[in-house]
Amino acid sequence: MPASSSLTPETGSGSMNSHLKRLEKLRSLLPEAKCDAFLINHPANLNYYTGYSGDSAYLLLTAEKSCFFTDGRYTTQAAAEIPASIDLIRIAAFKDLGRYIREKRTLKHLGADENQLCAGSWFKLQQEISPCEIKTAAATLSKTRLHKDKHELKLLRRAVMIAENALENSLHLLQPGTQESDLAAEIEYQIRLGGGERAAFPLIVASGPRSALPHGVASDRLINPGDIVTIDFGACYKGYHSDQTCTFFLREPETEVRQVYETIYRAQEIGFTALKDKITGRELDRVVREHITDAGMGREFSHGTGHGVGLEIHEAPSISQHSQDGELEPGMVFTIEPGCYFPNRWGIRIEDTIHLSDCGAEKLTTIDKSLDKMIL
Repeated sequence: MPASSSLTPETGSGSMNSHLKRLEKLRSLLPEAKCDAFLINHPANLNYYTGYSGDSAYLLLTAEKSCFFTDGRYTTQAAAEIPASIDLIRIAAFKDLGRYIREKRTLKHLGADENQLCAGSWFKLQQEISPCEIKTAAATLSKTRLHKDKHELKLLRRAVMIAENALENSLHLLQPGTQESDLAAEIEYQIRLGGGERAAFPLIVASGPRSALPHGVASDRLINPGDIVTIDFGACYKGYHSDQTCTFFLREPETEVRQVYETIYRAQEIGFTALKDKITGRELDRVVREHITDAGMGREFSHGTGHGVGLEIHEAPSISQHSQDGELEPGMVFTIEPGCYFPNRWGIRIEDTIHLSDCGAEKLTTIDKSLDKMIL
């Protein structure tokens, strides 16, 4: 599939000037990573550091210069999107990149993203550039993306608005007899109609017993009278994503269902309140999880409490029991999404996207998810 292109001086992730500042910030991390150069091929990182929105490209960053490599399909796009101060080099194959690096005889340690460069490519590149050694550098390469600037926040807010308008314009289909996939298709259509590039991910519309599937991507099941319907949705706008989950009820919920919903709703509120103090992602997960566990549903809360959102729908920081991302800091954007799932019966999840600033935490998502608002 062709990559999206935006041949304008102002790219989604920022202006040319902001990209150059990000490159300089990354360049300053070379000594910390004990590397002479960084090799970037993760599409989100390429977008963030250069504004490039295509595929099949590599950025080589040394202490002195930046070189951008791509093939003939993307050279015109790259020339329009990346800063003019970055050398644009056309290559025909991956081995050409290795040959260029090998000729830079002063390079001894090359930091690369171990999560993006497959084992075969890593091995071939290491052979090609020896004695220069490739080192893992994924954490360093994504480090500066943790903190969103004003322009990024503007795009994130727009992505939220597009998605929420799309859901509102699609709710007339949330009724018995509608196929889950038809509702998902309408939301995606409304996202495009509202200015979004696409849905942020394959939309989850899970009704009845399928609502017990945390990732119940829309199926051909018909929504039935009285169903619980979980909709996990988001939009992508100029590369930036929104993410939230609403659980709807097609009739007045029974006492058990109401109690579970209120427990999850309260757990999310407790998590939001906890952001007033310094806290790590792991600690935030514990605070939210404890409330649900104390209500006797710890086993039914089977996933992490949240994740970062930005140029990727799932990125750092991690909000989970296993998170090692450290303290949550101003500028970070992440979700809080507790949920409980009862196999073959039903499930409930509530998700909002949070921006942590110097003034405290704010919800970027705006839909009121109190129970009475979710009963249709």
